[in-house]
Amino acid sequence: MAPRPAAGAAGGSAPLRVPGFPAVLVVFLATGTLFGSLEVATVAAVDTLGAGAASSPVLALQAAGSCLAGLAFGALRPARHPAAGLAAGTCGMALGVLPLTAAGSLPVLAVLLFVAGMATAPTMVSGMSLVHRLVPAARLNEGMTTAYTGLLAGIAAGAAAGGHAVERLGAPAAYWVPAAAGALAAAAALPGLRRTTRSR
Repeated sequence: MAPRPAAGAAGGSAPLRVPGFPAVLVVFLATGTLFGSLEVATVAAVDTLGAGAASSPVLALQAAGSCLAGLAFGALRPARHPAAGLAAGTCGMALGVLPLTAAGSLPVLAVLLFVAGMATAPTMVSGMSLVHRLVPAARLNEGMTTAYTGLLAGIAAGAAAGGHAVERLGAPAAYWVPAAAGALAAAAALPGLRRTTRSR
């Protein structure tokens, strides 16, 4: 059974006026920036390692890590508040990207991407669950669309920022862009966790 919005949010307020939602939107924007810049940096890193044709399989390993973690996350059916899952997931994404800045070989890069990808699905599930919990039922479609639009805008911005970083700094250093985006997502999620869990 889906959780219901809090009584204070039941008046049909626009999503951006719902307490906690702006922070969640920042998380989605930053997460999208991480996704977009990570893909660009990875393609450049694989090319720098002399294996440009392997960029698709390497990126697929990241998706595989996300898929496996998502299946496990769904099977566990965690009882924790989705804000806690979002905070943990964004921290996991930020920490998971950091080792990529020092990956010196293709096998190491592939393994690190697989591990980094494991935070993706739980973060997205927790984020959308939190939107569902915060936004009034009458405005839920608007809330979901706003969050998803934020994610897509972040992906576009991240791809541009990642490409700029690759040109200016080189492939390994370009991973600092998704790392910074992950840190921003975590910074936005953690205060929201404290406020939301206090109010529930």
